[in-house]
Amino acid sequence: MSKETVVYRAAGVFDGVNGQMVRGAVLVVRGGVVEAVGREAEVAPPGARVNDLVGYLVPGFVDAHTHVTIRPGEGRQHWQLVQPPAWQAIRGVANVERMLRSGVTTARIMTEDHGIDYQFRDAIARGEIAGPRLLVAGLGMSPPGGHGSASGGVAGVGPLREGVRKRVADGADHIKIFTTGGVSSSGTSLMQSNYSAEEIDAIVDEARSLGRVVSAHAHGGAGVTLAVQNGIHSIEHGALLSDENVAEMAAAGTWLTLTHSILCHPDGIERGDAGDASIIAKVMEARAAVSQGAHRLREAGIRVAVGTDSMHGYISFEAEWLVEHGWTAAEALLALTRNGGELIGDPTVGVLRPGARADFVELDGDPLADIASLAAPRRVYREGVLAAERDGSVRAFQSREPAA
Repeated sequence: MSKETVVYRAAGVFDGVNGQMVRGAVLVVRGGVVEAVGREAEVAPPGARVNDLVGYLVPGFVDAHTHVTIRPGEGRQHWQLVQPPAWQAIRGVANVERMLRSGVTTARIMTEDHGIDYQFRDAIARGEIAGPRLLVAGLGMSPPGGHGSASGGVAGVGPLREGVRKRVADGADHIKIFTTGGVSSSGTSLMQSNYSAEEIDAIVDEARSLGRVVSAHAHGGAGVTLAVQNGIHSIEHGALLSDENVAEMAAAGTWLTLTHSILCHPDGIERGDAGDASIIAKVMEARAAVSQGAHRLREAGIRVAVGTDSMHGYISFEAEWLVEHGWTAAEALLALTRNGGELIGDPTVGVLRPGARADFVELDGDPLADIASLAAPRRVYREGVLAAERDGSVRAFQSREPAA
């Protein structure tokens, strides 16, 4: 990767640090890393190449909960996950490209079968296909017959510890478990816990010993309570959180990853599973609950990141939903950027400050004035490389830290 210093002029820069858009600022990048943000006369080194951009620059978005191969609008998500690997891989290429064009430069993959997420992570890092940087979990763990167990379930302290060890040995960046049922599966509860306290504790303990955190798919009730009490890093979805659940999460400092496009956008589960009355009933129940409970999350100070849950290209909807439900535009943008970096434990992601990865998005308008400006990025850069443009073009390149 070139070590050339480039100064990007823009209408304004939102660095993800102070929550403000600094108009007239420039972004200085060298070797894929941010060197400075500020007034050109103060931070631009002599002789640096200047790239005049016309829009507003924001950090690359972090999709904190998604999948490579699923498309919710086509329905039967669990069926999709167990289809032949070649079929899934072909679809996955288009999906990760769509993520990238929407401004997502880092994505946390929350379950895949056949080792597909490992292969996509490494192929993107090697420059074989275009897409965001991926952090992967391998196959999520759910008990037999539970939501997320289409490829086989696992239960019991011993098998669960072994499952964690296997995933880490395979190369998992984090561990994903299912502690409640899901909206997109019939016959599963959104409130009851799939695992006992002892089982969750064993998973978290084993993961921690191997330097990994654990995230739990959970909507509410005991599935959230037991997860939080036993050290889960983040609750995924949380559509039916009770006052007690929110208080427990606030006290423990547990992250919440909100995924509203799959639930609330008409192109999500509503379209894909329109023919299954039991699933649509869950969708409507969950929609009402998240809208009514949004204020509690802000009031309790719950740390929030966002994910599309496979609604590839819909990351802007997540920010728009937050603004519609009481978050400021700056808070919503931080949820897409800095908060995502903090959730994954990487201080170089989701911010534009010295030493951070030069992942950034150029927008036509100021998103702090109109959050809808996030919906159509003009250009997307990863590590200082132009990776996607509005015309649909994408570029694959070898990362500074290529996978083995």
